[in-house]
Amino acid sequence: MPILTAKAVLSSLKRETLQNLYYFYGSDLLQVSELTTQLVQKATGNQPETALTKLDGRKLDLRALEDAAQMFSLLAPYNCILINDFNAESLRESALKQLLEILKQVSGITVLVFNITGFDVKDGRRSVSGKNKKLIDWIAKHGVVCEAVPASLSEMVKQLCSRAEKNGCVLPEKEAEEIVNRCNGDTLMMRSELEKLCACADGGTISMEMVKDLVMPSLSATTFSLASAVVQQRAAAAMQDLERLFAMRVERPVMLSALTASFLDLYRAAAAVRSHVQQTEMKQDFGYRFDFQVRNAFRDCSRIPIARIRACLSILRDLEKTCNTTSILEQIAIETAVVKMLTMPEKQE
Repeated sequence: MPILTAKAVLSSLKRETLQNLYYFYGSDLLQVSELTTQLVQKATGNQPETALTKLDGRKLDLRALEDAAQMFSLLAPYNCILINDFNAESLRESALKQLLEILKQVSGITVLVFNITGFDVKDGRRSVSGKNKKLIDWIAKHGVVCEAVPASLSEMVKQLCSRAEKNGCVLPEKEAEEIVNRCNGDTLMMRSELEKLCACADGGTISMEMVKDLVMPSLSATTFSLASAVVQQRAAAAMQDLERLFAMRVERPVMLSALTASFLDLYRAAAAVRSHVQQTEMKQDFGYRFDFQVRNAFRDCSRIPIARIRACLSILRDLEKTCNTTSILEQIAIETAVVKMLTMPEKQE
């Protein structure tokens, strides 16, 4: 069986008999959690508190798993076992073979679920490799595997508008897109912010002014806005973004990492434009979660000398070194670096 989408799995849970083996993973952790919850609810007859066996995948005992797989449930439709965050790379080859032998015995009234929420199965690559791939491929042949990937921008906009309507409010598409951008596609954050906006709208229309006043941009959205303002040498906008960044009170290493990543987004896009590489290729090459992240980078690097972006990255490198080797106040060092970027020659080549 091929790797299914979250939507296909949800549909199958509503109309079909359960399979014995499931493996849920992906970058959309909310979808992974929701799939797991719905599957467990069905398998346990809505009694997960008493009819679910939970095993910690980070220290999985294969003998305990084998024993659990042979149990019968008197109170629920299935003997349901949930294994969270199991990394097959932690096993020796002989232990992996033993695990697969145990999985071969899972049948009848047992439903065994692997769900991954605490680490990236792909390890930053385009696809799963190594022992995790062996496990996923085996389960795909004998059960159900689902990779929960984030929805596209248009899908997220529709979901937000629909959810607002259920809450008795009207959310125009333009305002919904602004929410997605400010939350950088974080599903949990978007839902939380939408609930706040619906409460404020009180059955009315959610305006752009409300979105901008109430929805705090995420760290990555703020650093990208700052990087974009810097390379376009919009000093006032850059300093406003910098103030928002300091107001978040994140640790300096996290802040600089996010800021460097934003400048790298622009640098990659600028290089792609000059090499006639399409947005879809850049998204695939660097594993971006959302189309709009690449689209925004392409939009904001337009007509910006690539040397200017490269010079900004050099300043960020020196900033990191300064913060790590001197006793200078970090906020002053960061402000100084941003000013250096903004005051580079207009025609940087």
